[in-house]
Formats: sequence, structure tokens, C-alpha cells
Amino acid sequence: MNRIVAILFVSVVVGLAACGNKQNEGTLTYQLAYKLPDSLKNYADYLPKTATMHFKGDSAVTVQGTDDESTTMITYHPNGYFLALLKSGFKRFQVQFNTDEQKLEVPDMSDYEFKKGTATKTIAGYKAEQYIVKNKFNGDTTSAWFTHDLKVPASFLTMMFNPEFGTPLSFSTNQNGMVTTTTLKEAKFEPVPAGIFSAPSGYLKLTPKQLREMPVEN
Repeated sequence: MNRIVAILFVSVVVGLAACGNKQNEGTLTYQLAYKLPDSLKNYADYLPKTATMHFKGDSAVTVQGTDDESTTMITYHPNGYFLALLKSGFKRFQVQFNTDEQKLEVPDMSDYEFKKGTATKTIAGYKAEQYIVKNKFNGDTTSAWFTHDLKVPASFLTMMFNPEFGTPLSFSTNQNGMVTTTTLKEAKFEPVPAGIFSAPSGYLKLTPKQLREMPVEN
């Protein structure tokens, strides 16, 4: 696994709106924390500690990383559009995923049962309701927190959740043994950067298969 694939492997984020009224444009900032299997611990220093999600209308984009190393996921939920922009040093790649290919990148939540809990708490100023998430196979449980006070388009981070639960504010996902916990830090409703929902020039097109088969870099 090269560093670009490692970055793609952990990308994450969600959407927003205040007081139950859907907002048309804004930005969410999330804190990311990881629990890594031994095989991935060497990549810990490369993993982003925050994620930013911009949205406008039904379009959403998540950005993680730095100016030199970053992963950007552009989604348009109504038609299943999903584009990844990967930047590592001087290398620039864009990868578009069809509906079937997206299933390999998004955590499969069909192995989990969701049951609404009784606890509530405030996350980033919003009332969050608890859901108990139970692994159907080993019985392990964890909590995920959702709110109906924010309404935004589905993004890379949240497209795996049932929208009836509300907007996810804090949750954990497990992909190939790597557990990522995502928690909302801040929500702002203001214009998003121009051109954020399209691929810039200079990005080489790859298929998902070509990305997976890229050689490991030392």
C-alpha cells in the first residue's frame, strides 16, 4: 500500500444546517482520531487529524490533509457521483468511482444493528441523540450520535448511514481493521471556495483498479 492509497483509505466527513432548517451553503470541520492495526501503524504520521466538508445545494466535498499531501472527495448524492482527488508531493490523481466501486471504499454498515438510546449530549452546539451500534457477529457495541438540528447533503463520511437517524455528529467506522472516530468541531454557514466541486487541471485520471495496483513507495 502506497501513501496515496493510505490517505484515500481513511478519508472521512458530514453535512449541516441550523434549527432544523436546511442550509444551502457552508462548511463543517471535524476532528479525526484513529485506532490502527499493527500493519498500518507506520502510516499514523501521515493520517490527517482534521477533515473539512464544504457543501452547496446537493453537492458536498471533503478535504483532508495538508497542502502537500491531501485527499479530496467530491459527491453529488442525487446521481451517485463520487470523485476522489489525490495529491502527494508533485503527484496529482483523480479517480471516479461508479456505484459498485463505491461499495469497496465506504464502510459496510449492514453488519451492524442501530438502536436508539436514551442519552443526549451537546456536540459543537447541537443537541445529539445516542444510537447504540452493535456488531451482529461479535456483539461489540459503540455509540454514534445524530441530530435533526442540522440538515445537509450526504458526503463521503455519512453516505453509509440511514438518513432517518439525522445528521451524524460523532461516530466510529471500521474499515479493514482501522477504526476512525469522527467528531464535529465547528459548523459555519458562509460561501464555500470557488471551484471546490470540480477537479483542477493537472490531475491524471486513473481507474479505481489502477489506483489499487499502484506500487508501494518507500
